[in-house]
Formats: sequence, C-alpha cells, structure tokens
Amino acid sequence: MNDGSLDLAILGGTFDPVHSGHLQIARVVSELLSTRVCCVPSNIPPHKSSTIATPDQRLTMLRLAVSEDPKLDVDDLELKRGDRSYTLETLKDFRRRLGPSPRLYFILGMDAYLSLPSWLGWQQLLDYAHLVVCRRETDQASAPPLLAFERSHRVKTTGMLKSSAHGRLFFVDNTALAVSSTEIRQRIKNKCDPSAFLDPAVHAYILQEQLYAAS
Repeated sequence: MNDGSLDLAILGGTFDPVHSGHLQIARVVSELLSTRVCCVPSNIPPHKSSTIATPDQRLTMLRLAVSEDPKLDVDDLELKRGDRSYTLETLKDFRRRLGPSPRLYFILGMDAYLSLPSWLGWQQLLDYAHLVVCRRETDQASAPPLLAFERSHRVKTTGMLKSSAHGRLFFVDNTALAVSSTEIRQRIKNKCDPSAFLDPAVHAYILQEQLYAAS
C-alpha cells in the first residue's frame, strides 16, 4: 500500500532564471498533493535553440532558490543526459527510480499544456505520471485534440487523482504572479529592478555573475 511518502511531483523548465512564479506553483502543488516537488532544469528544450545562462548557472540558481524549503529539491538528470530534453524520457527515468507504486506528477502551465500535441510521445506521458496543469481564469480553452484527451483522463478531485500512481489529468488554479523568465531578463537588460520576482540569493547570484545584462 502506498502511504504517499515516496510520491513526487516534477516541475520542468529552462529556469533562465528561476523566479517567484515557479516557486509559488511548486509550493501550491506540494501543499495540495502533500508531495515533494523536484525542479528539473532542461538541457536544451525541443522548442528553443539555446539558453542564456549556462547549465551550471541555471542549476546553481535553482539550488539557491529551493535551499531553505525541505519540500523542494533539484535534479540535474536532463543536464547530465545532454542534447535535447524530452519530457517522456524524463518521466520514464523517474518512474524507473520510484518503482510502480508511488504517485508521480508532472506539473505544467497552460501554455505548455496547449502545446502538448506537438510533444514527442505526448499520449504516452500518462503511462508514467499524472499531469497537473496550472491554469488561470484568463487562459484560452483547449484545442480539439486536448478536449478528447480531457474527456478520457481528467479527474476533478485530489482523491480521484491519488487513487492511482499515474494516468490522470488534473487542473489547478494558478494564483502565482504572472511573470516570465523572459520578462525578468528584459528588466535586467533595461536596468529595472527585478528583485520583487526573484529569491534574494538568486538575485545576488545574477548580480555577481552579471547575467542577462547584455542579453
């Protein structure tokens, strides 16, 4: 019987840089599902050609951001793997580590969810994990391929979500600050103060490394 102690949620992204929106989503999901959340920085995401900060810099910023929260952690498996980062391969890796019984959740925002049909093996993701989609009231509606996906897999309560180790789709209201890494990089480039959106240690590291000033 699964007591939930090994359950894990994954929050992926480039984290270039990690910001308060990422951290708030991670904490909301952690509290809602009573689970640890592991932040997994991508090496090179399929939809991007590169990142501005190096992999080591992004990893350092993430570790600084979560260092004082025991429910949050960081895993560098995609950075170690190298090349393109595909979510399906990452979920397979985590499922192999956890075994068949613990619940595995993959957290994604609405923009990423709406692009899901373009992902490699997207319909196989539920073979390894639940999908937890963080959405806002202003987000656009799902496209037809996703509507059929939702009819087959969506559940509306955490109890139903937790009744299996994988295979379900669940929506969470996203109350995190509407901020993006792109906006933060632009603020830094324009010499505007980004500190309201960054963990203090992350902000100090960005200043130390002179990141994004000329991006």
